[in-house]
Amino acid sequence: MNLFQLRYFVTLAKLAELQHYTKAAHELCITQPSLSHAISQLEAELGVALFEKSGRNTTLTSFGEEFLICANRTLATLDSGVSSLQRSARGDGL
Repeated sequence: MNLFQLRYFVTLAKLAELQHYTKAAHELCITQPSLSHAISQLEAELGVALFEKSGRNTTLTSFGEEFLICANRTLATLDSGVSSLQRSARGDGL
């Protein structure tokens, strides 16, 4: 599992109301096959289906909903840490 996969998953889940891989791929500035491959790899690593696909439509599974909470929390912590380091590097807060 890598950060790109987590961010892709969160973006696709966030756009679940659009129910469309292509629209999520466009927002991520990657190709739809790249997004599909990254999500497939993530699902294989986790051993569960995160999305249920019906034609071109996509919805989160119960596993996907549970993992979305964890992924959002993880990315928020990471982003906060990066911001903190960048502020320190600029000398902010000293």
